[in-house]
Amino acid sequence: MKIAVNIQPMLHSVKSGIGFYQQELMKALFDADEEDSFLLQYFDPRKKQGDPSVKFGKSNVSSEPCKWFSATLYQLLWTFLPIPYRLFFRSRPDVTMFFNYYLPPFSRGKKVLVVYDTVVKDYPETMNFKTRIMLKLTLKRSIKRADKIITISEFSKQQIMKHFNVADEDIVIIPCAADSQKFRPVPDRESVRREVCPKYGINGEYYLYLGNLEPRKNIARLVEAYGEALKRKADLPLLVIAGGKGWLYEEIFSRVEELKLSDRVVFTGYFDDEDVPLLMNGARAFCFPSLYEGFGMPPLEAMSCGVPVIVSDRTSLPEVTGDCGIAVDPENVREISDALIQMTDDGYTAAEGINCIERAKLFSWKKSADTLQNLLEELV
Repeated sequence: MKIAVNIQPMLHSVKSGIGFYQQELMKALFDADEEDSFLLQYFDPRKKQGDPSVKFGKSNVSSEPCKWFSATLYQLLWTFLPIPYRLFFRSRPDVTMFFNYYLPPFSRGKKVLVVYDTVVKDYPETMNFKTRIMLKLTLKRSIKRADKIITISEFSKQQIMKHFNVADEDIVIIPCAADSQKFRPVPDRESVRREVCPKYGINGEYYLYLGNLEPRKNIARLVEAYGEALKRKADLPLLVIAGGKGWLYEEIFSRVEELKLSDRVVFTGYFDDEDVPLLMNGARAFCFPSLYEGFGMPPLEAMSCGVPVIVSDRTSLPEVTGDCGIAVDPENVREISDALIQMTDDGYTAAEGINCIERAKLFSWKKSADTLQNLLEELV
């Protein structure tokens, strides 16, 4: 069987969650499947990418670049004109897979599309304008073109069925996982705080949020809850907010200023990739009271490190965390504040850390790759 995979999401210099999902799932699939052949398709008109198949080191994985047209321009054009994808990639695969909500017209073979969530239907006001418009114009058509839909949680599956009238049997759940070799407990968390934290201006104990700064992540309300908790317990750890500026993030910074928390809230920007698991290990708790998630990778990675989590009690997050950590109403400042204070109890966090490690083991990229391999075999 010949399988083509559009890998455009993997090629960004700073990978999004979609890019990481595709990279890890493909790596696990290539490790598991040595019989089928895989073609990595991508647009590279400036010839910057080299050969991405080399990083996988598999003889049955090869690259098929389009070096004469732009991915951005093609996406813009096919939104309005039915320009065939097969014009740019001349191979004849049995299956073509797309990992980023979009499935262009006239690709070859059976078509598989990954749809991570339906935030464009459920919380459109929290999206940036360009992405919202593109999804409104193309997502319904993309789903109709697909022979199978992959999504990452039961919550997302139900929302896809609800909004797009897709049959249950046409959607397969392939969840995310944490890389257990990368995200695991370190022997000495204090050494992390001494040796790595100063690089990012973090001094002492801290709570950690890691992700984009955007409205649905609910960071402004987390800051407000932190300020409320400080009124009741003055010696709380710092609040560290790590990640890149997404959109409509100004409210977060203004809330910090309004509450006079500039000396207690640390904005670090992106962590270096090798530092992420270390800084997760160093955290007193991982805070992720998001309003909406298709899955929620960062809490799972923190759990794999043995760090207790504070997450919202809605959308997909209860599927990920189970009974680990503290689930809060993300719109209730008092509940988030209470959870922050509870996480200062050493006995509680030690017990929760053990529970989190065991829960995280339920998810693995190998399990997910096995599900994907079965899907491909059944499809063809």
